[in-house]
Amino acid sequence: MRSWVVASCLALAVATGCTKYSVVPEHVTKYNNGVQVLTSNQASSKVQIEVAQKQLKGLDNPPLVVYVGAQITGGDPVDFDSSHITVNEGQTNLPVLNFKQMIRSSYDFDPVLQKFNIAVPSTPVSTDPLASPMFYYGQGSFLAYDVMSSIPFMMMDDAQTQAIMQDERQAFKIMAINYLRRSTLKPDGKARGGFVVIDPKHITPGTLVIKVVLNKDVHTFKIDIK
Repeated sequence: MRSWVVASCLALAVATGCTKYSVVPEHVTKYNNGVQVLTSNQASSKVQIEVAQKQLKGLDNPPLVVYVGAQITGGDPVDFDSSHITVNEGQTNLPVLNFKQMIRSSYDFDPVLQKFNIAVPSTPVSTDPLASPMFYYGQGSFLAYDVMSSIPFMMMDDAQTQAIMQDERQAFKIMAINYLRRSTLKPDGKARGGFVVIDPKHITPGTLVIKVVLNKDVHTFKIDIK
């Protein structure tokens, strides 16, 4: 009897682990090489999010990673980072990892980056500012900004840079370099953005509501999980 119970529990765990959910963003503005782009314009700001993953869960259980870019068109400047982003599914608040939390995570970002058409090299990535595919700048002209003046890597202090570049996980380095960190958005200034990781633990079939708050503007995006 005990053996039967153990076998049933193991079978249930395997079946649950194999379950996969489809990721279906609502109101997609455009597609670019498989990346789904959603945009929102409010009175004094613009926000664009990009979704590349088509599935979640499964045995590897990857996190949901989205690229978020923002621009202030009027009003006061905003020190933009992950604290301006919330994700809810029903009554459940899904954690959005800040930069330090992402650094401490053990996620394998290789499959996710490939979905964003970022090839992960097998050899150590270079610190050369022009090295490709080290930097990701988002899809379309909205997020296009000068490469030399806006290199994400240059916003990191020396100790942080050295710790990240010494890590053997190439995908982790690329994610860290392109992750959303605090950056001041000024009226009519250039857009800024980066990847954010949403903890997948409590994601179930339903609708994820992503809100990006910039001053009084609230930008809302929805992603159906099926």
